[in-house]
This record gives sequence, C-alpha cells and structure tokens, in this order.
Amino acid sequence: MTGTRSTQATSRSLWEPDTSLLDAARALAPLLRAHSQEAERERRLSRPVLEALRETGLLRMTTPRSLGGLETDPVTRALVGEELGRHDSAAAWTLENPLDWAFFCCRLPDAGAEEIYRGGADILIAAQFGRPLLATSTDGGYRISGRAPFVSNCYDADWISSTVLVDADDSAGAAGDEPEMRMVYVPREACEILDTWDGLGMRGTGSHDISVTDVYVPTARTFPMVPDFEPGSHYRGPLYRLPVVGAAASGIPTPMLGVARRALDAVTDLARTKTPVASGGLLKDRASAQAQLGRAEAILRSGRLLLLDGLSEAWRRCVTGEPHSLEQKADLLLGMAHAMSSAVQAVELACGIAGTTAFRASSPLERCFRDVQTMRHHVFASEHRYGTFGQVYLGVPPDFPVVAF
Repeated sequence: MTGTRSTQATSRSLWEPDTSLLDAARALAPLLRAHSQEAERERRLSRPVLEALRETGLLRMTTPRSLGGLETDPVTRALVGEELGRHDSAAAWTLENPLDWAFFCCRLPDAGAEEIYRGGADILIAAQFGRPLLATSTDGGYRISGRAPFVSNCYDADWISSTVLVDADDSAGAAGDEPEMRMVYVPREACEILDTWDGLGMRGTGSHDISVTDVYVPTARTFPMVPDFEPGSHYRGPLYRLPVVGAAASGIPTPMLGVARRALDAVTDLARTKTPVASGGLLKDRASAQAQLGRAEAILRSGRLLLLDGLSEAWRRCVTGEPHSLEQKADLLLGMAHAMSSAVQAVELACGIAGTTAFRASSPLERCFRDVQTMRHHVFASEHRYGTFGQVYLGVPPDFPVVAF
C-alpha cells in the first residue's frame, strides 16, 4: 500500500490532494460511527478504529518514505482530518495528534529517528507541549522527571513525547539566563499513566496525565526547541520544510471543521422535519432559522478556505524551496485560529437553530457542541492567536514564540 501511494504521489500535481488517502478516510465512516459511543464511554479510542488507522496507512502520513511513511502534503492531511472529524472527533484527533509528533522527528538526530521507527512505521506517538517536565543533564543524555497533562492517546502509544526544561534549578540563579527547552521521546512503558481524563468533550481521546520518574533519555532522542535546525537525512523532502505552525495548522483545527460540518448537516435535516413548540409550521419555514443557517455556512466555509489557502501557499513554498517569512508563518497561525473559531461559531449557530433538541444526549449536536467547546482552548488554535498574528504584523515581540519556528 505504501509503495503504491508513493507512486501516485509522484505522478500527480504537487498541489492536488491525494485522493487515495481521502478515499481511505471516507471508507472508514461506517466503522467510526459504529464505535463512536464506545470511545466516549471508555474514554479511549476503540481498538478496531485504531487498527483501521494503522491498516489504511493514515498514521504514516508525516513519516518519511525511507522509514516506511508517505510524506503526505499538508493539504491532503488537512482534508483527511476533516473527513474523519465528520464521523468521530476522537478518531480524527487520534490521527492528528500523533502525526504532529511524527513530523517533529525531522528535528532528531538520525539515530533517534531510526530507533523510534525500528519496529516499523505504524507507530503511535502521544505527546504534550505546554507543561514541560524537568530534565537534568547527564553523560550522553538527560534524566527526566515530572508530570504532564493532556497526553492524548497515551494508553495506545508506542512513544510519548514532551517538552522539558534542562537544568532549570542550575540556571535559575544566573541573571537573565533561562533554562534550555528540549523535546524528548520516551518509551510508553517508561511512563506512568494517571487516570485524569474526564472532560466535557473529546472524551474518546484518552488525554490523561502521565508521570515519569528519573527516566534516562539519550541525546539522540531529543532536540532543542529553536527556530533553526538541519533536518535529519531521512527528512530532506519538501514536507519537512514546513514550519511548526504549518504542521499544526494542517492538523489541529481540521477535526473541528469536520465536527462543524456534521453539525450543520444534522441541523439541516432536523429543520426539514421538526415542528417547534407553539408553532404551526416546520422549523425550516422560520426566517430566523434560514438566516442563521446561512450565516453558519458562510462562517464555516470561509474559515475552512482561509486555512486551506494558507496551507496550499505554504506547500508551494516548501516544494520550490522558498523560505517562510515570519509574516507568512503568522498567516498560518491566523488560518489555524480562524478555522477553529469558525467551527465553534458554526456549531453554536446550529445549536441555536435546533433549540432544546440540540442538548439532548440523543442528538449529534450535543456532542458536536461539547467537542468544539473543548478544542477551542488548544494553545495553538485558541482565540489568543489572533493577537499573536497582530503582534507579528505590528512588529511587537509575539507572546507565542513558537510562531517563529
């Protein structure tokens, strides 16, 4: 399967999505819907769905071909995430999140990437970014300890990645000196999982806390969190010229675009058959419902198009070898934040049209609402990133330095 898709990728236009991967995602719809409630109940993606993500090769999209992957362009990846999100948000996130951390292996030394993929390309990497663990330098590597939240899919992971602060206690006393931040990759069995995930939405993602105690990580399985780096020898393709915010934009908001599409489809069907209380006609005949549906469609479609336009342009730069300016990276961040915000607004409008029906557990709108309200706070795609964009364009030091990576 991998070999076939690689051949297809070379024969098609570099700016066209890979329809074979989109077809694979669409074919999963019945399976995803059949197991969606199980994932919600168990707070973990169901085993058949996880295996299907592996068997279709979708978990390989950001892994290099030399390590068994597909090196899929960011537009195709975004469309796949959106398609899965229409049917099950947890499945879409279980795909999206590991793809980011597989992509970031491009920053590892070759020995580290090869160790991670020595058992094959169908691995799952769970990770968290915002709450660094503590690392102490030692011969050939680091000793890692601490606790981190929101490690999605940690029970099913082969590896768990996290940011760490290196020798934080030693550097604290130096005036103006900050500890180095690195990303580390730790075997799943070296981590203790703490059952903490009881969230409003995205329940099937299994985003529990993890704890590690004095775990040794060799330097080869770490990289510094800095803007400039030299990709490893397996990562010389155009995909790995994509900036961090580009990789994040191709994944983080896309499940919510799918969730919002499902919400609008559901409320459209509902409006054709529901007779509201104290009303003599169908919901579809109300002018307010018609106007709200139009607004919701416009908001969702425009947010989606801004995101895909930014990703298409970034991919063009990757293929032609052009650098990404700070302003262009901020454009990607803006597209990501606006896609997320658009999904939230569209779902809220859909629920407003549906009225009390939307908040019955039997309605798909109820889960759509919970999911977007949970995901809207993601650090990369929250509404705070509108301000980060403005800071870059106004020449103010950004409050989210990762925009420069």
